[in-house]
Amino acid sequence: MKIIHYFRTMNENNSEIKELLRQVQNKLGRNLATPSDFDALLLSVFQTTGERMSISTIKRLVGYVSDSHEPSNATLSVLARYLGYRDWTDFTLRNEDPTSGSLNQEIIQSDHLQVDDEVEMEWLPNRYCRMRYLGNKRFEVMEVRGSNRLTKGDTLDVMLFGLGQPMMATNHDHNGTVKPFYIAGRKHGLVRLAIVKR
Repeated sequence: MKIIHYFRTMNENNSEIKELLRQVQNKLGRNLATPSDFDALLLSVFQTTGERMSISTIKRLVGYVSDSHEPSNATLSVLARYLGYRDWTDFTLRNEDPTSGSLNQEIIQSDHLQVDDEVEMEWLPNRYCRMRYLGNKRFEVMEVRGSNRLTKGDTLDVMLFGLGQPMMATNHDHNGTVKPFYIAGRKHGLVRLAIVKR
């Protein structure tokens, strides 16, 4: 088994987070470099959205203090709403790299897979699924943990998988009953995504 692509949400070099911070600083009209800048941002966010944020969270996000924690989807969504977006997902979709031709680099398209390739994914809270590609956008569930709506042997159609996006499937055959839709990671999207070549 060889994992050829492995994606995890929101690493520290994420260009989307950098773009979010650039837009936040533009709206605020100042760079985030001093404690008074952070205070001004917190006040402006509260006045705009009615939502409160921790100053330590902002300091970690901009790298003012060292921290190994990745920013939460909730934190990024508050800042996205401050800018007028619905949430972090809306921000990333509407600020895609125009040169990439896709939503971001963390996407797996079914038609780029080979039969018997496997896709591993995780979503909150503590859900895991490994699916084998059958061809023609059809997958078979090989292993699942934490979900009672997916079971080993289920089959479903998936066009693409996007990190930070919900996995949306159609024609979900569950124990002989076909359901039109299945969504994994509806609230926070997929938090881990990998292609496994056999």
